[in-house]
Amino acid sequence: MTKHLQTCVRSHAEAAPAKKGKPARAFHLVVTATFEPRYWLHMEVPANVTFARLDRVLRNIWLECCGHLSAFTFPRELSPKISSGDDFAQILARLAKLDWEDDIEEEERLMRSQVGSKLEPGMKFEYEYDFGSTTHLSLRVVDEWPISSSKSKIRILARNEPPDIQCALCGKPATIICSECYATGENSTFCDACAKDHPCGEDMFMPVVNSPRVGVCGYCGPSVEP
Repeated sequence: MTKHLQTCVRSHAEAAPAKKGKPARAFHLVVTATFEPRYWLHMEVPANVTFARLDRVLRNIWLECCGHLSAFTFPRELSPKISSGDDFAQILARLAKLDWEDDIEEEERLMRSQVGSKLEPGMKFEYEYDFGSTTHLSLRVVDEWPISSSKSKIRILARNEPPDIQCALCGKPATIICSECYATGENSTFCDACAKDHPCGEDMFMPVVNSPRVGVCGYCGPSVEP
């Protein structure tokens, strides 16, 4: 899919007639659920949209349940300046400062920034939604291509088909997931018929949806494209 989109979308973009105005560009992002790689998205993200907008789109498609916090994380230098004369306490103090100082303010600045100020082809970064029952996403910038300057919307270019999730009892396609059983690692997916006899009761039921957050917290979908 990555190779197809690189060829297909880029060829259409480059073949489009040039328009007056400042040239615009967009990035081809691949988004994968870090611990559930069967869930993935290919997105076209214009360089002039903000990280806050990208955050909202990811929430709308896959994540939003209870208004949890979220954050993008980029690789950064993790080696503080340490000299041979430093004692252990000084080294720990510098590591602590490196990891925590101004993190919240830095994240707020990033959310207000346009993605074009940070992204470039080949870059990899991470995203987290909900710092309690966290959903982790891995993002990779595959390519960059020209777009019409009038376009400023994030587009979904491709996404995974819903995984084949079966009823734990009869093997038919599952429609219900029991959040209580899911949290304890027990059989948790059921078809409508088998769910009727499940002892946890309907209060624990959530729908099976095409999202890496299925069964987590209060996420009930549905998946919504921007």
